Amino acid sequence: MNYSTTSNLVIWIAASLALAGCGGSAGGPGGPGATTSFTKFPLDKGKTATLKGTGREATVSEGSAVSAFASSPVEAELTKDPNSGDISSATLKTASTTKTWDHNNSELSYSQNGKLVIADAKDDSGSVGYADPEKNGFTYQTYGGWVDQKGGHAGAFSVGSETAKADIPTSSTATFKGTAGGIVGRPGAGYDVMSADAALDVDFGANTAQFSTSNTTLEAGGAAANLDMSGKLDIASGGLSGNIVTADQSMSGTADGHFYGSEGQEVGGTFDLKGSGGALVGGYGAVKQP
Repeated sequence: MNYSTTSNLVIWIAASLALAGCGGSAGGPGGPGATTSFTKFPLDKGKTATLKGTGREATVSEGSAVSAFASSPVEAELTKDPNSGDISSATLKTASTTKTWDHNNSELSYSQNGKLVIADAKDDSGSVGYADPEKNGFTYQTYGGWVDQKGGHAGAFSVGSETAKADIPTSSTATFKGTAGGIVGRPGAGYDVMSADAALDVDFGANTAQFSTSNTTLEAGGAAANLDMSGKLDIASGGLSGNIVTADQSMSGTADGHFYGSEGQEVGGTFDLKGSGGALVGGYGAVKQP
């Protein structure tokens, strides 16, 4: 699949790795009142914490051709500013890429819905998108998407404080609500950033979860209900996986996930889809409802 690119192939978004404190004007990322505290993570001022998780990755060419996505472990190193306490640097490590975004080499902006932040490298070498934890109500996790143009790789990730398998409920039901975000590439239309609401209706006794997204919006293309996603995920070995499809059935693929928090208070993961409508990759995160 070949698509025309945006100026930076950018905004792979969907989100994670809080870079608040990397600059920005008032009200924007890093502006007055901008905080991104993972209250259950060991993130101390002036120190670096490593968060491990899972992701999916593919090779990309200058012509925007995308290979098949493959699962891979990821690590995110987050450094807190010693004075403000905001996260001042984020390094993403995957099987093929190690890349850092900070206030010296990146520019930040919010997505239209205010939930996702885009860190775009000033030298056009790549971008990372992340879900602002505070604005999304996350305590134990975050999710994101990235592209390393010079290295020729791109992907999505979900990182956080994963729930131990023994602490995941086995006989109850629960609804989780949150957000999703990613990058969509469409034939002849280039890349665009996608954001949406996300929900999972989980039956722990049956080891299943109904995954869905709604109110899908493209940053440049506007409302895109045709890209709402849905599918059934199975719960096994403490994780989730299953097949998903877009509302217009122009793309299909897979989604995965993990429960986060001491008792599975949150859930998050990644997804990728392909088909006649193009390609879509990103992540999601959701919080258990009362």
